Amino acid sequence: MSEPCAARHRPQAINPPRHNLAPTHGTIPNNCCHTIKVSNHKLPMPLKPVSPTKPYATMLLCIALSACATKPKPPVQESQPPKDDNTTAELLTSENLLLNSLLAQKEDWQGVPYRYGGLSTKGVDCSGFVYLTFLSQLNMQVPRTTAELLKEGKPVARNQLAVGDLVFFRLARGNRHVGIYLGDDAFLHASVSSGVMQSSLGNPYWESRYWQARRLVGR
Repeated sequence: MSEPCAARHRPQAINPPRHNLAPTHGTIPNNCCHTIKVSNHKLPMPLKPVSPTKPYATMLLCIALSACATKPKPPVQESQPPKDDNTTAELLTSENLLLNSLLAQKEDWQGVPYRYGGLSTKGVDCSGFVYLTFLSQLNMQVPRTTAELLKEGKPVARNQLAVGDLVFFRLARGNRHVGIYLGDDAFLHASVSSGVMQSSLGNPYWESRYWQARRLVGR
């Protein structure tokens, strides 16, 4: 029995044409029905946005590291005072003590009359007064006569006189006179005319008769 006419003229299904499409960078076209292997190439990752504060943080870190790497300076030692200053202070203290001793002797002996060869408050000569002053006030034993005193100690220039130095004068007829320097051109001595007193090297009488000076007290 022959098929009906409708069966004989059934239209056949038409398959869509196959297109040989190659994958592009791992993507599969929507209209492709074949399985396509995705390429193994890694796609670049998008960069993260940089925070605007990051450069400042980096700069602060560099400063901190450089500060830590800086070698600390050694502590500055305080300078010690020079020895000359200490020596000067000691000399001034010693000179003040010496001056006070001589002024005390002046208080006790001022006005004692002059007497050649005397060694007491009843009368004393110039070299005797020097001998007693050094012995009682400075605990030093020095020669008794002016001639012997000239051989003691060391010579001192007029502009280098210090408290305690002996000053010598040449008087009339070859006589010699001696006193003890007090500073500021003043000296203590036993004068022939007025006994124990304080006089000045600036006085015309003594200035014209000044001879030399010697230092017996150690400095």
